[in-house]
Amino acid sequence: MNDIKYLRFWKLAVIVLVLCNIGLLATIWFRPHPPQDMRHGEQTRNYVISTLKFSDEQGKQYDALIVLHKEAMKNQKRACASCRTLFFSGIANPRQNPAVADSLASAVADCQKKIELVTYNHFSDVRKICTDAQKAEFDKIILDVVRKMIGNPGAPPPHGPGEPGGPGSPDDRRNGPPPPPPGPPENE
Repeated sequence: MNDIKYLRFWKLAVIVLVLCNIGLLATIWFRPHPPQDMRHGEQTRNYVISTLKFSDEQGKQYDALIVLHKEAMKNQKRACASCRTLFFSGIANPRQNPAVADSLASAVADCQKKIELVTYNHFSDVRKICTDAQKAEFDKIILDVVRKMIGNPGAPPPHGPGEPGGPGSPDDRRNGPPPPPPGPPENE
């Protein structure tokens, strides 16, 4: 008799746990999620406003700059998508001239350059609405802001000017000529 009660208890416990798991999965699956871009965009916006302590007027100006930036980025990304489509559609043509592929690759690179310049100009405009004290803080956080904006907040910070490995540091290999190739010197 006890065995039947014991078995019934375990069956009921398993059913309750299964129902709890189904309920948990349903809330995760059916909960509305904001778009990925909006989450990062809102986080970045709030980070900039709170860190720089923007006034209400500066916040409105910043929001207007964000709208302009998003529109410019959308247009530029659309153009880049067209360039990429042309570039990669050449793979299907084995007789395509390599010069055409190189030209299309340059067009894709030019599109990416324009995207970077849109973002650079956006932050240059944001810096213009800052007070002198805010500009000093802005200069400290800009690399972190860009990292947050592209959705990679956990990435290590890029090396800044004068920091080890950064532009202008003694170990910056971008300064000066590249090291000579290994092997015997050419003069001998």
